[in-house]
Amino acid sequence: MMRSYVLGILAFCLMTISAAGSSPEAVVYRVQYHMGTYARVLIYGGTNADADAAFLKIKELDALLSDYDTDSQVSEISRMAGKRPVAASPDVLEVLGEALYVAGETGGAFDPTIGALTIGVYRFGRDSGRVPGDEEIRNAKSLVDYRKLRIQGDEVYLGREGMMLDLGGIGKGYAVEKAVRVLRQRGVESGMVSLSGDIKVFGADIEIGVRNPGGEGSIASFHTGAGELAISTSGGYERVIDPLGKSYHHLLVPSTGMPGRDFLSVTVILDGDSALADAYATSLFVMGMDKSVEFLAKHPEIGVFAVLPGGGIYYNDRLKSLVRRFKTL
Repeated sequence: MMRSYVLGILAFCLMTISAAGSSPEAVVYRVQYHMGTYARVLIYGGTNADADAAFLKIKELDALLSDYDTDSQVSEISRMAGKRPVAASPDVLEVLGEALYVAGETGGAFDPTIGALTIGVYRFGRDSGRVPGDEEIRNAKSLVDYRKLRIQGDEVYLGREGMMLDLGGIGKGYAVEKAVRVLRQRGVESGMVSLSGDIKVFGADIEIGVRNPGGEGSIASFHTGAGELAISTSGGYERVIDPLGKSYHHLLVPSTGMPGRDFLSVTVILDGDSALADAYATSLFVMGMDKSVEFLAKHPEIGVFAVLPGGGIYYNDRLKSLVRRFKTL
């Protein structure tokens, strides 16, 4: 028997999950608040204990990766910038290694040391958030350089005092990936984990409607099939400072210190790692259209759907090959 379950996944998507042979008793759907947003776990054939294990992993990672938590390892690494290396856990080493990989692949469009701008002067997501002056931006830009982030053994070092890590462009995707791994290790074969715009589906057919960032409802939809897909959306409508009606969002171009303006949102789909999907969505957004098209030509494994200012859209053939029943609305 086929049953469908409709879930509202924050503002990013509407998901309809169908699983052959499922019953209401076989479904566990739970929501908790982690990483500054709602974490959602939906599993078939599992238990509440399985969902609890996934949430616990997300909570553990939040304690390690949050730049809002002064006791986190990421905060400690930033405090010790230019002073000394900091011993880091395997998870921190792994996510920083992935961040450095994407930084190198994108020529610094993605930069985990962007915190000197996002945290240091703009202060996105904090009560004191504001648009900094030109001199502040210039000074902060000089502290953004992923090449000065060094990993040696189990220690991490930022090469200049004042540098700061901000893993907002990869941390949620990493947490989703690790939570799914926990579920799979516990024998769960079908379900979904999401954190805001970062989603991983496995063994369930899920219909996802991509939010229209310039209006209401969805602008496109697709089905994931019953395989495993990582989906991540970066949008310029989250974490916004809005003086005099001009939005300054957190997706900053490292070379300019200013928000990217070529896209309203970028959705990346990968048959792979959620952390990479998260980082690539951030990267493409800040690259702008021309550089994104060049980058995608060199990375045919990345599916992308982008919404442009004025309501135009862009998507590539890889997206259509990864998903089923793709349509624009």
